[in-house]
Amino acid sequence: MYRSNNKITNQIEDLVNYIDGVDIYNSLVVQELKNPGLTREPYEITTYQYRPDLIAKEFYGSESYEGLVLLQTGLVLSNFTRGKVIQLIAKTELNNLLRKL
Repeated sequence: MYRSNNKITNQIEDLVNYIDGVDIYNSLVVQELKNPGLTREPYEITTYQYRPDLIAKEFYGSESYEGLVLLQTGLVLSNFTRGKVIQLIAKTELNNLLRKL
């Protein structure tokens, strides 16, 4: 299982810190995001249909969380439709999880 280096190379939320090459499944962050013990908040897609980058910007304050939004939901872009409710980990809890990895 791939773990991040001791040194974060980019922003903490950048997936390059937690994924070995292109193999996202060989990643501890993917396993941790599936933890049912994490508190999740509902987010209804009202305006940003097919735009997880803008959902990340609105919910987390930065588009750089886009990859984490995609991994948390497990959805493909065509499923990010108006009216869909997704469950996202709160920013503080998500950042704490990433710091532990």
